[in-house]
Amino acid sequence: MVFPALTRSARSAAATVTTALLASMLVAVGAPASAAVPAVSAETAAVVAPEHAAIADQLPLALAEAASVATQPPVGEPDAVGEISGTVDFPDGVDLAAGRTYVAAYAPGTERSTPLAAAPVADDGTYLLRVPVGDLVLSVLSEGRAVFDTEVRTGLGEDPALLSLTPDGLSAQDAILEPSAALSGIVTMPAGVGLADDRVAVAVYPADGAGGVVAAANYVAGDGSYVVGGIPAGDYRVAFLSAAPGAVSEWWNDAPTFTKATPVVLETVQSRGQVSATLAALRILDTSVPTVSGTTTVGQTLRVAPGAWTTGATFTYQWYANGAAIAKASASTLVLPVALAGKRISVKVTGTKSGYASAWQVSASTAAVLRPLAAPVPTITGTATVGKTLTAKPGTWTAGTRLTYQWYINGAAVSRANAASFKIPAAAAVKTITVVVTGAKAGYASASKRSKATAAVKGLLSAPVPRITGSALFGSRLTASAGSWTSGTRLTYQWYMNGKAIRGATGSSLVLTAAMVRSRITVKVTGTKSGYISAAKVSGATAAVAYPAQAKPVSTWNCPAWAPIKGNKSSMIYHVKSGAFYTRTKPEACFSSEKAAVNAGYRKSKR
Repeated sequence: MVFPALTRSARSAAATVTTALLASMLVAVGAPASAAVPAVSAETAAVVAPEHAAIADQLPLALAEAASVATQPPVGEPDAVGEISGTVDFPDGVDLAAGRTYVAAYAPGTERSTPLAAAPVADDGTYLLRVPVGDLVLSVLSEGRAVFDTEVRTGLGEDPALLSLTPDGLSAQDAILEPSAALSGIVTMPAGVGLADDRVAVAVYPADGAGGVVAAANYVAGDGSYVVGGIPAGDYRVAFLSAAPGAVSEWWNDAPTFTKATPVVLETVQSRGQVSATLAALRILDTSVPTVSGTTTVGQTLRVAPGAWTTGATFTYQWYANGAAIAKASASTLVLPVALAGKRISVKVTGTKSGYASAWQVSASTAAVLRPLAAPVPTITGTATVGKTLTAKPGTWTAGTRLTYQWYINGAAVSRANAASFKIPAAAAVKTITVVVTGAKAGYASASKRSKATAAVKGLLSAPVPRITGSALFGSRLTASAGSWTSGTRLTYQWYMNGKAIRGATGSSLVLTAAMVRSRITVKVTGTKSGYISAAKVSGATAAVAYPAQAKPVSTWNCPAWAPIKGNKSSMIYHVKSGAFYTRTKPEACFSSEKAAVNAGYRKSKR
């Protein structure tokens, strides 16, 4: 913690930092040698304790010097001394029974540690000051009163009046004091520790700062009382700085640091705050409320984090169940036994450090400790195929446990799939399925267990019935139309004659041979795709394969055996084998039957 050194041109002036407290001990020490800051006020010659050096310019040291010279006759020949008189006007309500006010004379430009002369201000506000003749300025200094210091001025000028004193003297050198807020209280010391010789000081800091400036300060009197005046209205934090062996400094209210000090609000210049303190023989540890982490379930381990304490503090621990100390539970961790089920756990952390008073803090209580559920890993039964139904087998849980289910496809939860069974959708094809079973029971910690994943789900192919296009006539080509299968499906074919596979007929088309005449033809289309179940579909049968009605000759004199009737295009006569001219006829057309020849416009030979 840092304490500043301020100039004393006004009680409300701010200051810069010149010294530091040791860690959070609140003991002021001198600034580093490189800062070249003396351990006494820059404006006074009075020696202060090192613990008060940082606030020396806000302590009433200049007033102490003035009070010292007020008891001494002025230096110089009698005819070189003049008198200055006047009246100091105190604000209404200022308690003149407490504190003191002096008027001090200084040579222009000199420090306040060397007043030429000083005189107390009477309760009626008058003063009489005997000073060596010459140029001088007058200051009005107060201590323990709710007023601001001031200088004697003329008119509305900002600078102190430069007075030229002659042996004839000066009168009507008046001043008006402005009211201030004030703090007062009682400081109690440890047994056997005294308050003599200005050993304890009270310093008042603006609350919205960082403890780097001091607004006002004063010593604590031998009876333990103090009054700090010269404070503007505002919010403050108060430090009690001890230079007395056996009593350590502190911030109000029993705080180790500026930021933890309780603020004091002085709303107006008429505010009179009451702040008292009992100084301890040991320094105050900075503490934090500890926190407990971990799962509050039987068998689990809780851990305590002490938080930020004074550096170097060591800790001991005590765990509690429902406020009662747990036997032998004095480590920073606690494994929760069955005996603690249903109870709330807290921990007390006690910090110690040499030269400090031990301190402790208790954590917030945890939720009630829960028992663990017996929770086996579930299994899945059923065939992992689209359209099939899987069933979760949860195993044997703690009796009375309420179970819920959630099914997953490739680790993603399926909406509304919360039953013990699950019909596999098409979207699950080539993916795996798991189920999570969650158990809940009053007084027990909820538990969730996930099954092992199924094998990749087999998809179902979209497999339409194929069709056969083309004429069922000898020599014609039949073609299989497979239809629209699942994208990416590989198709194979097998042709059948009267239900029997035709050897080698595995293409998507088939040319009809004589062996197939009077037979019915079908085709089977088989689809395969990785991750899907193969599918096969058989077409409907064609009509019985027949010969065509007409054919071309196979040679100059011959027709095909299945179309033996010869036709002569020039005469439009056809000849049958039993006719006289059959063997002597060169066929130009061949017909499978006389009817076919007649239908083609031919007439039968008469011989």
